[in-house]
Amino acid sequence: MNIPVFRSRYGGSIQWRGGKQHLADPAVNHGYHHIVAWHILLGSHAYYIIDRCAEAKTAGAPKEVFSFDTIDRFQPTERKSWKHWGTFGGTDQVCEIVENIVAELNRHTKALSTHRAAMKGAGR
Repeated sequence: MNIPVFRSRYGGSIQWRGGKQHLADPAVNHGYHHIVAWHILLGSHAYYIIDRCAEAKTAGAPKEVFSFDTIDRFQPTERKSWKHWGTFGGTDQVCEIVENIVAELNRHTKALSTHRAAMKGAGR
C-alpha cells in the first residue's frame, strides 16, 4: 500500500523540511490547514509553515486562523494577534484557492489516517 502523497495544484512552496517533515502531515501541521494553505499560496518554505503551525498550537489558536499580526512590531516581546479565516479581507479568487487547498489537505489527512491505520493493522 503506497503512502498518500499531497500535491497542491496551487502551491509554490517547498513542502519538505529537511527531507523528513512534510507540511501536509497532521503530525506536523497540527490541523492548521488554513495556515498551510495560505502560506502554500504565498510560496513560503516548509520550515516557515511548520513553525507557524507549531506556534499556533502552542498559543492554543483556533484551527481556522491563517496568520497573525504583530501588535507591536518594534518591541522584542512581539505580542501576536491571530487572524481568523472568516475575517479574511482578500479577493474572492484568493478565498476560493485557499479553500480548495484546505479541502485537499482535509482529503489528504483522511487518506493518510486510513493508510496509517491499515499499516498498523498489518503489523508494519
